[in-house]
Amino acid sequence: MKSNRYDMTVPWGDCDPADIVFYPNYFRWFENGTTELFASVGLELPQMFKDHGILGIPILDAHAKFMRPSRFRNVITVESAIESWGNSSFKVIHKIYNGGVEAVIGHEVRGWVVIDETHVSGIRAVCVPDDIRARFD
Repeated sequence: MKSNRYDMTVPWGDCDPADIVFYPNYFRWFENGTTELFASVGLELPQMFKDHGILGIPILDAHAKFMRPSRFRNVITVESAIESWGNSSFKVIHKIYNGGVEAVIGHEVRGWVVIDETHVSGIRAVCVPDDIRARFD
């Protein structure tokens, strides 16, 4: 399974008054992890959307389990990988390490969607192309 890691230092503005990372920031870092994972296989999201005629890869489900706090100036590592592919969706798993220990684990399930004005929501899911999947093998 292809994975990507990046390190970051927790900024002051991402912490709550107890000096612990405010939980929504982990979901932002998951988003960054997905973006960097795609970039690591040569897929910059805006160009990929254009090249494949899709609107985007919206989140259908997200989850996080918090096991250890991270604080201001901790250096954390965000690791992301595609765990599985569906027909028109995929699951990205994320692990955040603090001091080499798992602090947060989570996932995003994302859809591969196009604009469809005939659909009630204005969008619809379509098959993830094989050439996209192959980059992560």
